[in-house]
Amino acid sequence: MKILLVTHNFPRHADDMAGAFLLALAKGQQALGHEIRVVAPHAAGLAEREVVGGVDVVRYRYGTDDEETLAYAGTMHEQALRSWAARWRLLQFVRAGRRAVRRECAAFTPDVVHVHWWVPGGFAVWPGNPAGRPVVLTSHGTDLFLLDRFPAARRIAGPIFRAASQVTVISTPLVERVERLGVPAERITVLPMPLTAGRFSSAPRNTREGGRLLFVGRLIERKGAEFAIRAVAELRRQGRAARLTVVGDGADRPRLEALVKELGLFGVVELAGALPHDAVAEHYRTASVLLMPAVTDWKGEQEGFGMVLVEAMASGLPIVASRSGGIPDVVTDGSTGLLVPERDPGALAAAAARLLDDPALAGRLADAARADLDRRFSPEAIARGFEAVYRRAAGRS
Repeated sequence: MKILLVTHNFPRHADDMAGAFLLALAKGQQALGHEIRVVAPHAAGLAEREVVGGVDVVRYRYGTDDEETLAYAGTMHEQALRSWAARWRLLQFVRAGRRAVRRECAAFTPDVVHVHWWVPGGFAVWPGNPAGRPVVLTSHGTDLFLLDRFPAARRIAGPIFRAASQVTVISTPLVERVERLGVPAERITVLPMPLTAGRFSSAPRNTREGGRLLFVGRLIERKGAEFAIRAVAELRRQGRAARLTVVGDGADRPRLEALVKELGLFGVVELAGALPHDAVAEHYRTASVLLMPAVTDWKGEQEGFGMVLVEAMASGLPIVASRSGGIPDVVTDGSTGLLVPERDPGALAAAAARLLDDPALAGRLADAARADLDRRFSPEAIARGFEAVYRRAAGRS
């Protein structure tokens, strides 16, 4: 089959963390013998046509280099909500994406168009489906949570979802949200995104740095890095020699730097910034516990799935996470990790301390998580799942 993948977030180079799961998805389909082409927005310094990790990528222009700031930073919605200039750029973004999809459908003649996120991606194929091809629409959660804050947008989201031949979501809590938009249950499939194969591997527990906690994610409110920092402050108040490495970057970095200073955690909390995949993988192999204290943010958005959790599971790193969004779909409390309430640094610190104090428990949870990963989240299993969805959309099943 020929699949055209449409997204506003795709790696800008082979080691880019932005949209890395979509590169893994594309490569998974290539491994099954399918042809893949990606349509994604342009940004300063990128080529308009290139090959990233063996995948053909077409990047459409929607402004000058200085104006093309909407994609790849995880702040598109925030920019559009706070600035009329950004709203105008978003309109140009949608128009350019729609033209690019129509153009590539004519040139590439895909069997299926796979669109990620109903906004902005859905407007490339709705209204009227200018692509003229069956559409698979994937929600990653954030786009559905947006409807909680702006219920009027359901009048637009509903027709986009109903027009898709098949819909996929990355966790089971999202199924009911899609059904409320009028999509029959038989057209909805739960499929997480694939792990980047081969990058993450476990290490013996005696090689891990005792007391070093790890946070990986964009520095935005929803990811909850603030609460990881506050949990470390609580552990230090208890006399524990806990440290924290924060991997990632984003709009909240200045606020988090101020928090580290306020709490007196210089030399204890390291804001390492965005790192290449291999460097992130090394952090997974050497840390003692992963903290993922995701929260419901000011827009009502929650963590839809949490690829960081899967990466930690593949690395044999025990997990403490918040009971938020799709996280319980990935981590079973007391079996493959520990879950705590949102915005509760005390509970987060207590759970981390429990794992630091009980290496046998930490090892049991990490081993169970790895076995669960191999059973449910392997790239091969997810690639086969999406292949079946594509075939249903194209009427070949």
